[in-house]
Amino acid sequence: SGDPDNKIAFAFHKLLKVLCKKKAEADAYYKSRNYENAVETYSEALLLTGCVGQYKARVYFNRACCNANLRNHADVVKDCTFAIRIDDEYVKAILRRAESYLIMGEEADCQNAINDYQTVLDLAEKRGDEVKMREMKGKLREAQVQLKRSKQKDFYKILGVERDATESEIKKSYRKSALKWHPDRHANGSEEDKTKAE
Repeated sequence: SGDPDNKIAFAFHKLLKVLCKKKAEADAYYKSRNYENAVETYSEALLLTGCVGQYKARVYFNRACCNANLRNHADVVKDCTFAIRIDDEYVKAILRRAESYLIMGEEADCQNAINDYQTVLDLAEKRGDEVKMREMKGKLREAQVQLKRSKQKDFYKILGVERDATESEIKKSYRKSALKWHPDRHANGSEEDKTKAE
């Protein structure tokens, strides 16, 4: 009882217990699709003493998955980047980040996704994982196609929707834009307005 090592071990055990409880709470929110509360609770877990190393990388990744479901792709990229800084071979985090980069879809984002897929391909080659190598070669081809598309007119941006928009969101935005720019709406406008509407 008076042993200082026991006191340190007990204090550390208590910290881990609090951390595990907080992560379990966040995991439960995630499983019930309550992503906002899950993000908040994972954020609280990240602030706890004892949230370090691989455990911290996993919490960052879990929060990234919540943000992906909330379609907050810039936050996904940040969280995955934090996780990868802790573990540069965290394949799930690298792939999750690449997916969000592609959804964000700008030219630089597509290039970042290509870099991430190449990293996973290199890791798969190092490990001799033929299945993952084939999968990454396919992902690389898809990302390179999207990179070419990113240099052309972006219809998602024109409609003001994300690349992971649902069909109904795309249709709703299209109808809204069609009404906004319909020639009849600009019949009494200046020539400049008419030209812009066309």
